[in-house]
Amino acid sequence: MDIISLDKVNNLLWLGRYSERVYVTIREFFAGYDQMIEHHDFYIQYCRNFQIPNIYRNFDDFIYRYIKDATDENSIISNLDRAYDNCMVLRNDLGSETMSYMEVAVNNLEAIQDFDSLIMEMQDVVDYILAFLACLDDNVQNYEIRNIVKLGKRLERLDIYLRLRKDREDLTKACIMLDHRLKKSNLPYNRENFITVRKLIEEPEIDYVKAIFFVENIL
Repeated sequence: MDIISLDKVNNLLWLGRYSERVYVTIREFFAGYDQMIEHHDFYIQYCRNFQIPNIYRNFDDFIYRYIKDATDENSIISNLDRAYDNCMVLRNDLGSETMSYMEVAVNNLEAIQDFDSLIMEMQDVVDYILAFLACLDDNVQNYEIRNIVKLGKRLERLDIYLRLRKDREDLTKACIMLDHRLKKSNLPYNRENFITVRKLIEEPEIDYVKAIFFVENIL
């Protein structure tokens, strides 16, 4: 195994987390957008679901700022920028071709102007993120680097699913996928905290807040 510095491990984990956050957020946005079109106030419930502050004046303000306002720390573009920032730090490890897909994803999201074709244009962003991950698998030879990014993705998915109060089936699947990555990882982690999360998900009434706490303290 190649020795990877703690700083690089952190960048790789957060690259995985932010890329997954953008991917899942856009997918959830797609699911809620139709309801927002029919009922403009549904964006308020969407904010509650994601546990983000409702700083938006109305539906139109939410759509624009949540997607494209880089000063909004919860916006899609802010999280995509953070993913790209980690790519920049890791450019020598990832390679220019792999990085280019994340760069194009950022450029495409920033370039959205016609909100009538919003879903189609945001789907392009999703596709470029998926292409980035595929290129990571294909072009990056270092297994540890690939594995840490994927570990970050799996950790983030479980975290988001808990915040969104997903059903037991989705949470169990996310847990199994995270467990797979944790076991394949050479990183130290708190196994007891992970087991606690599994037990909480199996309870008749899931304590989502408690489960989130233990997920955040697995690594």
